[in-house]
Amino acid sequence: MDQGTTKKKKLISIVGDAFADIYCYLDNQTPHVVVGGDARLSQPMTTRAGGSGLNTSTHLCSLINHFGINDDTDIEVNFQTVINENDEYGKLITSHAKCHGFNLLNRRVSDYPSCFFGTDEESTLASGGKSSGHCAVIIAQGERSFMTHIGCLGDYRGSHILDESINETYDLQHVHVSGYFNIPGFWDGELGSKLEEIKQRNKEITISLVPQHDATETWDGGLLEALSNIDFLILSEVEAKGLTKYHDSAAIRKNTFFEYAATYFHDKSPNTHVIITLGSDGCVHLKNGAIDKVATVKKEPIDPTGAGDAFAAGFVYGFLDYMSQNKDNCGITSHTLKTSMLWGCASGCCCVGIDGASRPPEKKIIEQVLTGVQAVNEAESVKPPSEER
Repeated sequence: MDQGTTKKKKLISIVGDAFADIYCYLDNQTPHVVVGGDARLSQPMTTRAGGSGLNTSTHLCSLINHFGINDDTDIEVNFQTVINENDEYGKLITSHAKCHGFNLLNRRVSDYPSCFFGTDEESTLASGGKSSGHCAVIIAQGERSFMTHIGCLGDYRGSHILDESINETYDLQHVHVSGYFNIPGFWDGELGSKLEEIKQRNKEITISLVPQHDATETWDGGLLEALSNIDFLILSEVEAKGLTKYHDSAAIRKNTFFEYAATYFHDKSPNTHVIITLGSDGCVHLKNGAIDKVATVKKEPIDPTGAGDAFAAGFVYGFLDYMSQNKDNCGITSHTLKTSMLWGCASGCCCVGIDGASRPPEKKIIEQVLTGVQAVNEAESVKPPSEER
């Protein structure tokens, strides 16, 4: 390095959704909400910062602070989202980002001025501005459901995303997109165009994406067309079945879901690694029609909210840490993916044992669970799933 040249700081850029989550834990005596009926809560409602993008930023920052990437902890995490920082939900989200050490870049722009009215929540809403996104999280019998108001997040567009590869201060390592289906302004080529722009500028940058559940149940939005610029698609089994239209396909009569999905995604984008999370059954990796599985340890869930986001954070962390330690390796190898999935499973497993999606576990807990996950996969030869799912 030339004398006087400042070393660039490594950067991970996360793009996606942020919400204020209002947690409602249903009493075991009334575990269902019936239209026109009533239900009891087992504890007072609480409001916490959440959303797929925010959760992933939180868990990834925690992993970097605990373990570093190749022992380097001086790594920035920037989170690009849209909030109304003047309302109480926006203030909660901003405070959370500061507390957990990542940079929140509010990408509201003047073409979409809904967040600019007023100086506080009352005047903002009275003058026609939109609130920050927020949702009710209903938790019962180990599962969770959401009722979401996207608010000013609905103004977010793919063109608003900062291409941080051109920032001379940073050395951009990875871009992760969270909550695709929660941001309509990313659909139908908006996000795809921006990702293509980033890839064309620097082909070394890797990109991952978590779609989240599609509340419209159409499972479209042009996501499949964007896959050619996405290195890792990380999604749940439910999301994968929706995206592949599995239940509508005649192929289910002769193939397992994983066989069907492996072929489907290969035909759509052969260079994309697809990782499907399976909860307590671990995850599978699909590429070139092949199916590889990683198991995880079983853990009694306290709160499953955000487990997929924690998995994504662990996967991205494991991937970047492995690549940083093995710079002489060419491309993404099976060892790279195995390490990434082990970290993902460990991080996701830790998350379900904590009350709240954006509350990262302690270092010793992660170490214990990671050791358990590694042991499970070393003790047995994990075969690709063969059962119908």
